[in-house]
Amino acid sequence: MKAVPDVIEVHPAGSLDTPFDTTDLPLVGADDPRTRLIRDAASSGSMGIVLFVCVENTFRSVMSEALFNAHPPVGWRAESAGVRAADSINPLAVDLLKEVGVSVDVTAPRTVTDEMVRRATRVVTFGCLDRCPIAAVGKAEDWPVPGATGRTWAELREIRDGLRRRVDELVVRIERGELREAPAKGS
Repeated sequence: MKAVPDVIEVHPAGSLDTPFDTTDLPLVGADDPRTRLIRDAASSGSMGIVLFVCVENTFRSVMSEALFNAHPPVGWRAESAGVRAADSINPLAVDLLKEVGVSVDVTAPRTVTDEMVRRATRVVTFGCLDRCPIAAVGKAEDWPVPGATGRTWAELREIRDGLRRRVDELVVRIERGELREAPAKGS
């Protein structure tokens, strides 16, 4: 882990309207400089957002968000939510990601909102597209990935690895320009 300097100077080319790579900034929590820059860019509409949505926001969507944010394309980030958010993240998701060197920054499940879907450039669902806010129509795709319930450890690893492949493919599509680079302001 990188040491956190007392002062971090960030001089992006242009402004937050110009995407820049923040992956070298240290991560220290919800109010660290990278998180603030990402939050500010997203709220200004200059950052592409992938929203991963499953039913409870405890396993598939959480792992997908973490896998995407581990190596996001420049100017992009991921969020996750559930149509009926549970009380806590499935600890198996955290353990499975630790095995491949990815940390989970999500501390509690969130319920998907109309605003989250409107802000997203792409919405990825896991069998719950019919329960997502109407704003997801036209920018959503469904990934038929099974949940964790009743799975063996080997099956859970297969699910994680399948999510990793799908996330990597999504990143390639973004980098090829197959998805808009960022949502239009005000959308």
